[in-house]
Amino acid sequence: MSAPAPRSNNLDALRLLGAAAVILGHAYHLTGRPLLIPGLFGYPVQTLGVVVFFSISGYLITASWSRSPSVVSYTAARALRIFPALIVVVLITVFVLGPLVTTQTVGQYFDNPRTLHYLVNIVMQPQYDLPGVFATDVPYPNAVNGSLWTLPAELFCYLMVPLLCLVPRFARPVTFAAALVVSLVLAAIPAVDSPVIWGTRVSDAALMWVFFAAGALLRLAHERWRGLFRTDVAVVLGLAYLMLSALQPTWTTKISWIALPYIVLTIGLASTPYVRRAARYGDLSYGMYLVGFPVQQLVVVYVGVVAMSLNLVLVVAISAMLALVSWHLVEAPSMRLKNRLVGRRTSRAAQVPRAGDPSPSLVDEPAAETAAAQVTPIRRSSSA
Repeated sequence: MSAPAPRSNNLDALRLLGAAAVILGHAYHLTGRPLLIPGLFGYPVQTLGVVVFFSISGYLITASWSRSPSVVSYTAARALRIFPALIVVVLITVFVLGPLVTTQTVGQYFDNPRTLHYLVNIVMQPQYDLPGVFATDVPYPNAVNGSLWTLPAELFCYLMVPLLCLVPRFARPVTFAAALVVSLVLAAIPAVDSPVIWGTRVSDAALMWVFFAAGALLRLAHERWRGLFRTDVAVVLGLAYLMLSALQPTWTTKISWIALPYIVLTIGLASTPYVRRAARYGDLSYGMYLVGFPVQQLVVVYVGVVAMSLNLVLVVAISAMLALVSWHLVEAPSMRLKNRLVGRRTSRAAQVPRAGDPSPSLVDEPAAETAAAQVTPIRRSSSA
């Protein structure tokens, strides 16, 4: 049985770029170097990588619900995409990586209650340390996988979509916009004052919801206006934003809440030769995100603090290989199961039309995950 088909747009390439940006930003912290890569749009490079993930996810997850508004199908699809790889990574971290690198004896390691408690990461309650793991000989000690903080935020976003879509279709932009405004208030809470829920600061999770909700709003607008995403508009918006942020730095992050998702999705929903083939060997972005942080710590332990270029080559190569294994052995089989479950329910639902169903033009459009969206290019003679 073949793996899920790659998309015919640039989204996979953008998500790979997002995963690489997270690794790049973390590399400076985990090797004890000052961050020399300049931020963009008011965010450090690793945060920009996460913003790319959430902006794309907001668009695609909302599209998924619009096509199949079933709580069972939606929940199964989300769970089978996010949990299998997470479970495998957490188990390997506890039972393989931990015993290999801990400074404690194996007996002491497993006797410590923090060891098995690390398994709570499976239910997205981040624990970032393991007994004796990366405790010494690293510039950033007692951190096994700092990237896990985003997963509770992502789960929250997934839960919000069906709740905000309970209203009629025409009113959904209002509910998403209202939730976005509330999140802006929460995101403004200083980090030192922000409460921590499930291992994640509320202000950080709220900021990620802002970009997710912006992606969702752009999807809802795209359902009504097929010419929404234009490359010329994205270029002008990006240049104007950079100029304005230089003149008014305090506006930088505020404008990014809409500008960044629009630019990301305009690039991602286009179909560029070679770029759109980024996932021909598999969608590696999620796997790279999950393993990147511990791989970076392992490289520091076994190779040392080497030149940044060598560090990045080693980390990206190892992370990509592990992500490739994860894709073919864990993620792709789970997605095939997801597609069978969702497809079966969708085919049954399609046999029984209901009063008030949306028009066929919205229901029967090609899936956003597998077909390129209509993006208006700068030159109308060129292909999208």
